[in-house]
Parts: sequence; C-alpha cells; structure tokens
Amino acid sequence: MKKHLALVMAALMMASMLAGCGSSETTDTGSGDGNSEGYNTLNIIAAHGAAENTSENESFLKFKELVEERSGGAVTVDLYPNQQLGGDREYTEAATQGNVTMGGPSTANIAPFVPAMNAFETPFLFSDRETVYAALDSEAGQALLDSLESAGLKGLGYFENGFRQLTTNKEINSLADLKGLKIRVMENEVHLAIWEALGANPSPLAFGELYSALQQKAFDAQENPAELIYNTKFYEVQDHVYLTNHIYTPYIIYMNLDTWNSLNEQTQTLIQECMDEAVAYCREICEANEQACFDAINESGKSQTYEVSDELHNEMVTACKDAGIYDLVIEKAGGTYAQDLWAAAGFDPESVA
Repeated sequence: MKKHLALVMAALMMASMLAGCGSSETTDTGSGDGNSEGYNTLNIIAAHGAAENTSENESFLKFKELVEERSGGAVTVDLYPNQQLGGDREYTEAATQGNVTMGGPSTANIAPFVPAMNAFETPFLFSDRETVYAALDSEAGQALLDSLESAGLKGLGYFENGFRQLTTNKEINSLADLKGLKIRVMENEVHLAIWEALGANPSPLAFGELYSALQQKAFDAQENPAELIYNTKFYEVQDHVYLTNHIYTPYIIYMNLDTWNSLNEQTQTLIQECMDEAVAYCREICEANEQACFDAINESGKSQTYEVSDELHNEMVTACKDAGIYDLVIEKAGGTYAQDLWAAAGFDPESVA
C-alpha cells in the first residue's frame, strides 16, 4: 500500500509540473480552430478511475475536444483514466489540495469529503433513467453539486456510472439466498448497512484488488454497474449477474475551487458550457454502452444476466425499510439533501414495498 501511494504521489507531482497548475494569465492571440483571445491559459489535469472504453472516459474526451477547440488551445486537458493517479479517494484528496484540477469519482467515494453525497446511496430511489435525469437536473441536483464547495471543489455536472447490479457464483432467488453471502462493497457506511440488512456479509476492499479476490474465492459476490462489471472482467470469475438496480450511481464531475475562482468569467462560462455538452453526450451513449456490456456478458459463455423477480425486489426493498436504511441516509447526508433529492425523484420511502 505504501509503495502504491508513493507511486501515486510521484505521478501527481509529475503531472503538476507538466501542467503548471492552472494559471489565470489571459491570452491575447488566437490558435487552433477557435479563438483564444480573452481566455485564461489553463492546463487541466483530469483524473478518474474508470477504464478507457467506458462512458465516463468517452465523456471526458468529449469535454477535452470541445474545450480545447473552442478556447483556441488556451485551455488544454491532460486526462488520466483507469486509476493512473490513484483511486477516487486519492485523486479527490489531491484535488482538494490543488494537485489535480478535475475529477469524476463515484458518489460513495466522494462522500467522506462531502457527506451530502450520501443522498445518492438511497436504495431503490430511481426507477428509470428519465427519473434520474430529472432529479439530477433539478434544484436538488444543483444543490448537491454546490455542496462540493465545502471541500474546496466546484461541481460541474454528472456523468453516468449507472445502476448497480449484483454478481455472484451463487443462485439467488429469494432474500434467504443472500444470507451469509460474503460481498465486497465500497467503504461507505450506507452500503455496508444495506447489505447487512439484506442478510449478506459485506466487507470493503480496494477496487484494484477485487478481481483477484473474486478469482481466489475470497469473496462470494460484488456489486457494480454494468460497464465496470464488463470492462474489469468480473464476469469471468462470477457466473451470475443479477439486474438488481439497487442503487443508481452518478460520477460527480468537479474542478478545484481555487482554480475555478482564478478564472475570468469568459473562461468559466466556456468550461461550464463544454461540460454541459459532455454530460448530454454521456446520456446519449450510456444506455447503449450498458446494453452492449450485458450482451457481451451473455455471449461470453462464462456468465449470464438474470432479471430479478418482483418478489425478490419487494423483499429487498422491505428489508431496507425495516432496517432503517432511509433514516440512515438522511443522517449521513445531513441537512435536507436526501429529502430534496427524493422529492425531485418522486420517491417516498414510507410508501415503498
């Protein structure tokens, strides 16, 4: 672990030296296809943990393409996917310190820095993507982005991570089948409580160690969205993929707040507009990408996807409600962040199941 952290810090130091850390100097001449006049000169170090062929990385590349072209090269983006600058927590901590400019962690991994993000860990909150997008685009969604400022970050938008699914080597037909199941979860109190409520035996583990742990049978199961299940090849060592849709996880796209505040209004507007277009692009491709992953898993001969019965779904929702998970989400998110997000999604935990 110490060796890994040392390598991450060395990479961050090198990236910072190459980037020159976001100067607020204003350019006077044009270059490239756009016009750089009036824009700040800025090199963005952008990090995330997903693989190169995921919707998140494709969307970051779209942002890079847009902002570099429209700024005439005044704003450039150096993108570090696939945990090159560490996992979500590591590069987010670096971003709060100004060593990384932009990041895109999942909500559970940014919650230690911004507790309001626990609102997204509400089980069975969203029924479909249309409801998700309406909530993310609402005042409640913007308030959650604004809450990032407490950690020295500027919230720019949401990319898609997706609905989380359960993978296991055990057949799951009822809640009783989850009893004692050793499942890897993220190090988040709400996630741990959810799977305890469902009767499983949850334990956190670093994402980079998960494939080997599943291969060696140290864990019976894990849960992640489709792209991560496929691109990290968990389906090779887990022969059941259950479409539980138990949590929808967005990626939170942020910029270091000091860097943002150092920019003039013209550059800020450009960055936000390009990010808004990248978010729209992400939404265009994510559902097709997800289905392609499910199709590839089913065609692999190594694993298979399975729909969850209404009976099992209702059992899972009722177990979460009876265990006080929704009260825990409110407590961990603080303020009215969870309740406001629920209202935007048309969700009432008192009426579930």
